[in-house]
Amino acid sequence: MIVYQADWVCPVSSPPIRNGSLAVENGRIAQVLSGSIPDGVERVVYPGCAILPGFVNAHAHLELTLFHGLLDDLSFPNWIAKLVRMKYQMCTRDALKVSAQLGAIEMLRTGITTVGEVMDVETGWEAMREFGLQGVAYQEVFGPAPETSAQALDSLNAKVKLHRQHETSTLRIGVSPHAPYTVSKNLYEGVRDYARSEGLRMTAHIAESEDETLFVRDGAGPFAESHRQRNIDVVPRGCLPVAYLDRLGLLGPDMLLVHAIETDKADLDRLLDTGSFVVHCPKSNAKLGHRIAPVAEMRQRGIPVALGTDSVASNDAFDMFEGMRAVVAQQYLPFDEVLHMATIEGAQALGLADDLGSLEAGKRADFAIVALHDAATNPVEDIVRSAHRSDVKATFIGGREAVLDDADIRKELQSIQARLRSA
Repeated sequence: MIVYQADWVCPVSSPPIRNGSLAVENGRIAQVLSGSIPDGVERVVYPGCAILPGFVNAHAHLELTLFHGLLDDLSFPNWIAKLVRMKYQMCTRDALKVSAQLGAIEMLRTGITTVGEVMDVETGWEAMREFGLQGVAYQEVFGPAPETSAQALDSLNAKVKLHRQHETSTLRIGVSPHAPYTVSKNLYEGVRDYARSEGLRMTAHIAESEDETLFVRDGAGPFAESHRQRNIDVVPRGCLPVAYLDRLGLLGPDMLLVHAIETDKADLDRLLDTGSFVVHCPKSNAKLGHRIAPVAEMRQRGIPVALGTDSVASNDAFDMFEGMRAVVAQQYLPFDEVLHMATIEGAQALGLADDLGSLEAGKRADFAIVALHDAATNPVEDIVRSAHRSDVKATFIGGREAVLDDADIRKELQSIQARLRSA
């Protein structure tokens, strides 16, 4: 057994403990201690620091890490179009593997230990397993034309069967019907039935932009025009995007809705009544020019909302500290509530809260050591208000400190990015 001691331990599920300790044995938390430590026990002391659960980044795209800085200053439809063109026409699978590897390293360096990864190519799943990130890897599925839904479902089934061979209790596979402008009604319904027959959690990008609302409600806007140019029928649904998913029976406690910005009060009723989860990505939303999601109202009504970064193609970094500060600034939520969103509530949204998201006896020993700017004050307020990525002094996965060397990977990724820029 090893005991880790710091000025503060922040279990999240209970109040912070001054001069607390975390006893770890066989990759699990044996005890959360206050006061004296038994004699003869190996101890590691982190003065001026706090021990807190590893962050749960409930929505990200590891495989898109290489696109950081390559998609700036674009409208949302053009951002998507350029991303698709670069990813599928200009990148090899090896490039996307390096991209996911660097993303995993950057997450661990910033104290993230669990992720809701949304992937098309399976390199995100591979990187999670390689570097020890826990969470759910959601296999994306696309198909805006109804006649392609059977083929898309067959491909989804084959990929999921392959990935599930490597599942553990805290490393799971889910499915992600991407968004209303890339998934037909037939495909949504097929994914719904497939996921529930196989016990798979779902996630979907929904109600992210005004352009998406125009497409779903009115059959208008740039997404509709793109469909018509490809001879894909456009059907106005006469409702907002969340209501559309509800009509199709996709809402429920197994669904994690990404963004949920363009919503009304009836949508919030639907989310609450169905027990659906939401993940809020404030930095990404701002960078892409979207509106501010009504997170404070959602939480006031009892809708569970976790925190995510999205990809670094639409954010500057996998930085949960900046995400928490953005929530405080935009939503006026208390510091402890925002830390909950970044930890235990993220684990709940991924269906993994029995093992992850807080420091409690019996849970996995996934935790971060964060330097405090003022160790005498409330550590939660100090962390949310003042901490930066560089303040993460160590990240532990299953009781072992993550040792990270990204020199070769970063060099290779920079070469790939240079080639993309020149092209």
